[in-house]
Amino acid sequence: MKKIFLLLLVLYAYSIGFAQSNNTIVITKIPKTVPSGRKWVLEAGKQTRVQVSYGVLNSGSLCNALFLSLPGIVANVNRGDVFNAEGYMLIFKEPDKVPYTNEFTYDLTILSIVDKNFSVSELQIKQPEDVGMKKIEFKAGESVFVGNCLESIELKDVTMTQAELETIKMKEIEINKANTQKLINFNIPINPEKAVEPGTIPVIHDKKLKSITFSSTSVLFKLPGKRYSLDNISTWTLELNVDEFSLHSSNGIDKTYKVIKIGYDEEMRMQKFTLGDENNVETHTLLIAWSTNSNQYSLLLNSIDNSEDFQFQDVQTTTKQFQ
Repeated sequence: MKKIFLLLLVLYAYSIGFAQSNNTIVITKIPKTVPSGRKWVLEAGKQTRVQVSYGVLNSGSLCNALFLSLPGIVANVNRGDVFNAEGYMLIFKEPDKVPYTNEFTYDLTILSIVDKNFSVSELQIKQPEDVGMKKIEFKAGESVFVGNCLESIELKDVTMTQAELETIKMKEIEINKANTQKLINFNIPINPEKAVEPGTIPVIHDKKLKSITFSSTSVLFKLPGKRYSLDNISTWTLELNVDEFSLHSSNGIDKTYKVIKIGYDEEMRMQKFTLGDENNVETHTLLIAWSTNSNQYSLLLNSIDNSEDFQFQDVQTTTKQFQ
């Protein structure tokens, strides 16, 4: 009897441990945020349960064609904001219909996970296992949801290790330091409009800004693959805070960039805002200064590869907020 009890106890402990190591979270089209201390994992080589959209079973649709191809492809699992998400597609073996469920539920053995840089033509020269990634992890605080051809997906819910928690903590400290430095440098200097000695401290026109909004009625600009154009008809609105810069025009141009760092550009004698994408990849520079001679602001936005250039004229402020 005692042996039977011990055996049952061992089996119970094993079943609990197995269940805890195989916890899953169901992700739908409604965004969910990864809790603190957790991570959600999607991994190749594992069987993953999904529920596909109606279009997957609708013959002639793109979802249907990709899902039934060899290998199969289904999209998307998304990370980030609904309006600016980073999407992933799954490449998988022949799908397994899950018995005793609805017609949309499948188990997929994932071969690889690919992002927006993937092209289907890669499968003509590479094995499915050799494209993309083997695993992606969604960390605490990140928003996750599905879209397009997926209605839901099960991700593995894992407790983060102490080392991972320490890494996140160090990154948060670094981010806080960077944000503090950006706030300290969020000033707009007066451009002396003449040569000065290197290292000269600029005279500040706007100190300790929190946010500022400009308007411009005349812009000389160049877009990728285009020639310079002068727009003196549209209304341009430029919004800048310590986190992002956005420009909107009544002619349809609408762009937003992340502010990565802020510092003084001695050569241009203007405050330099280094801009980039959500992954902190630098893409643009924004230069701002106050011109005493013209009694207005000077704003120059230029892409690092020089494919885009905006020279704003007749610039004035509409709102300012200070720290």
